[in-house]
Amino acid sequence: MRKDPYSLLNSENISSTTMLPYYRGVELPGNLSRILTDFYNLLGCPACFVDFTDRSVFSKGWHEKPNVEICRGKGKLFSEKDSNDKGLREIQYSDSCLGTWMPILVKKRVIGYFVVGQYIMASNSCVDDKIREKKRTGDAVYLDGNIRILSQKEKTDILHKASRFVEAISNQFTYVYDLKEEIRKNKETANQLRVQKSFFENLFDHSPDAILILDNEDKVLRANQEFLHLFEYSLEEIIDQKINDFIIPERYKNEQVISLKNLAADSSVDVTTIRQTKLGKQIHVQLRGKPIVLDDNQLAFCVIYRNLTQQIWNQKCQQVMLRISEILNSSMNSIAVINHIGKELQQIVGAGKLFLELISPDRRCLRSFIENDEEFKEVNISESLSSLVIRERETLYLDNSQIDELMSSNQILLGEIPKRWLGIPLIAEDQVIGVFGVACFVDGSELNSESIDLMKTLSVQLATGVIKKTRDQELRMFQRALEQSPASILITDVKGNIEYVNPKFCDVTGYGFKEVLGKNPRFLKSGNTSDSTYREMWKTVLAGGEWHGEFLNVKKSNELFWETANLSAVKDELGRITHIVSVKEDITRTKKFQKELLESKNRAEESDRLKSAFLANMSHELRTPLNAVIGFSNLCDESLSINEILEFVGLINKSGNQLLGIIEDILSFTSIESENFQIGEEEFFMLNFLDEVEKIAKTKQVQENKECLGLQFKPDENYTAILVKSDYQRLMQVVTNLIKNALKFTNEGFVEFGYHVQGDELSLYVKDTGVGIEQGKKDIIFDKFRQADDSIARTFGGTGMGLAIAKKIMDMLDGSIQVESEPNKGSIFTLKLNCVISKSNSKIEMMSENTLRTLNLPLILVAEDEISNFKLIEAILKRNSYEVIRAENGAEAVEICRDNSNISLVLMDIRMPIMDGLIATKKIKSFKPNLPIIAQTAYAMDGDENKALEEGCNDYISKPIRRDLLLEKLSALL
Repeated sequence: MRKDPYSLLNSENISSTTMLPYYRGVELPGNLSRILTDFYNLLGCPACFVDFTDRSVFSKGWHEKPNVEICRGKGKLFSEKDSNDKGLREIQYSDSCLGTWMPILVKKRVIGYFVVGQYIMASNSCVDDKIREKKRTGDAVYLDGNIRILSQKEKTDILHKASRFVEAISNQFTYVYDLKEEIRKNKETANQLRVQKSFFENLFDHSPDAILILDNEDKVLRANQEFLHLFEYSLEEIIDQKINDFIIPERYKNEQVISLKNLAADSSVDVTTIRQTKLGKQIHVQLRGKPIVLDDNQLAFCVIYRNLTQQIWNQKCQQVMLRISEILNSSMNSIAVINHIGKELQQIVGAGKLFLELISPDRRCLRSFIENDEEFKEVNISESLSSLVIRERETLYLDNSQIDELMSSNQILLGEIPKRWLGIPLIAEDQVIGVFGVACFVDGSELNSESIDLMKTLSVQLATGVIKKTRDQELRMFQRALEQSPASILITDVKGNIEYVNPKFCDVTGYGFKEVLGKNPRFLKSGNTSDSTYREMWKTVLAGGEWHGEFLNVKKSNELFWETANLSAVKDELGRITHIVSVKEDITRTKKFQKELLESKNRAEESDRLKSAFLANMSHELRTPLNAVIGFSNLCDESLSINEILEFVGLINKSGNQLLGIIEDILSFTSIESENFQIGEEEFFMLNFLDEVEKIAKTKQVQENKECLGLQFKPDENYTAILVKSDYQRLMQVVTNLIKNALKFTNEGFVEFGYHVQGDELSLYVKDTGVGIEQGKKDIIFDKFRQADDSIARTFGGTGMGLAIAKKIMDMLDGSIQVESEPNKGSIFTLKLNCVISKSNSKIEMMSENTLRTLNLPLILVAEDEISNFKLIEAILKRNSYEVIRAENGAEAVEICRDNSNISLVLMDIRMPIMDGLIATKKIKSFKPNLPIIAQTAYAMDGDENKALEEGCNDYISKPIRRDLLLEKLSALL
């Protein structure tokens, strides 16, 4: 039988607080019924709003008991399967009565329908009399007093106005929905920011890199300790000061301005540059910057400085010397040479300018050249500090006051007085031919000793270069063949026969001078250089040009070595080529260094990629349980039934345990990495260990929703009692991690834990029938932040730290962990320890938990200042037939123990006001040494347990307190 549509529409008159089920949080306006009635009064056509559950609000004039049937048949008037139908549709209630439904859209999804009706088209033959009346009078005509007869034009007009009405009401719903969503997201963001702020504050303060926070005006807001140490400032000296004013050399101020512009444009900055300390020392740093937004929505910049001074210096020295050597051996003129050298030394000399002053042939003046000049200038010797260097033949490094003193005593006249001045004599053939150095005209510019030594070394090369540029081609040939050259020099005739090699060549190759004389250098070939390279070399050189390249050659000892070679032709007076000169340098160590540097770079990039992947995965792993905890906590209110509350509490508890596990992994891993991880020893029976593993495994099975898997626990069948000595908790942590992994990666089959003894060796294993591990990836699963497959974190979840922690712990226990696995067939993880003390077949009588509960348990004193923590412990203890009293601080706990002889156990919080738990424990033990005390604390880091035990506590438990563990510790002590 078909349903009456009007009984459906009138099934419920929605109030202003009714929620639509399709989009949580979308409310109907309380005046919707009046709005619909106004619509009816305006257009003379009744209207109704219906959602997918047939709840409705209707206007005046809507028929309550019409004698019509719905054409859809049985079922709801509308359903969610209609949600994709976003067009208009006409409803036919009977042969004559019609209505039109229009979808209400929120975020492009249908949440309900606006129904315009009922009406009868004027073309319907069953209402001819009424139609004739309508045509005669032109007025609105109704059938049975309520159902209006419409012409096509009237219908079109009503539907047009109804569409505008629907659009307005949809916008109102959408606004309400957006507002609710925004409020919810803001709450989530606020909670996340609180957690992140605490984490990043700690990371900021203890970072090994120097970190600076700048505002959008380039002023210092915060600096960590490493920054203050690196740049030798106190926080008071730099706070609210512009960074451009105190650590940036003059030459790099424009670079800083560009970097800040990039940051302000929301771009990251990553450059290697130079900065200077408070004492003027210039250091190489890697600068990484990124724009951030502070709590008050102020734009700021986070800048990280990593000190690369020594590393960069070593690299730059080698690179600069190599390139300057190439410049000096090139065919450039003197001006081009000094300009190119200036560019190479730009980062070494800082804000200073290079100068070269050569003694003129008549020795009456200096031909002076300053970096970026276009030509030499004539300078009177008395007008230059270089005259002192030439006279003394020694290097001078002067500051402003020394320069003033020398100018007065030596009657030197200078136009612009530098702040610092370095002059190095250029000595060639035991003659001073000029001075090379740096003049600094700005404050804070200072060369360190390494830079000065490099300049001195360079001055030797430069002196040689100056001589070479002033000699003819014959002098060039002999100059290149100097016996003291650090490079190998080889001179051949035009056919390639060796006429001369220098001692360095013999040192490098292992051949003597007489062994190579008259031979072709091809005996050095290793076969690793192509013939085309040699052809190009000879073609270039025989054409009168210079050729530069690298060879992998072989020594007399058959040892391979790399060398760079510069070949050039030597011509006679007629321009004919007479000889070929080859200047070569052994770069084997440089090549090796470059290779090692590349490998280090690749390793660093891989480590950075793994950490980035780990942090991204960790963000997901932390947010997932937090989302459930916060979400279900917000849903718990008076409107929920007890069953719903219990269900939500269970989900919150499950997510909380999941979050606790992640945090414990992070803390354990951090403790291991910081070398604060402590290993203890205690004796225990393996049967007891097996029982606790079984309890934990069953709990993990429920948490992982893997009740379909079989759990198996197999002790050694040869021995009923196995006594071992090891760290019980650490070993349990490893086994728990392995079982947790086995449950996670096993979808069907079983997970098995067992152990067996062979001699003094204890072997524990965890076996599963899960996804398994590929052969080539068995080693990397024990690396930090690694899993067998990078995508496995997205499939199964996890931090990638569990096996790394297990491996570290087993190493610290002097044990080992091994894995046997095959993809899609499962894995077996085996732990081996030499820790067996004794083994026997005698039965061990152990008291069960139920037996303990039948005893007359003593009164428990809970020393806890936080009422919420006390209420939790009180609930656990009272539900297990314990009596409980409370002390709100350590001093009160001491007095209660002194006055009450019935107390047999104390749960002592470590952190309490007035008197902390450790001091209270000492006082209680002084007059009741046998009273058991269990320490409890939220500071669950490694070392807390040992500290509590050293102060007299009998046992230790960390917050959040696990009910089963607390009851177990009480049973053991009572």
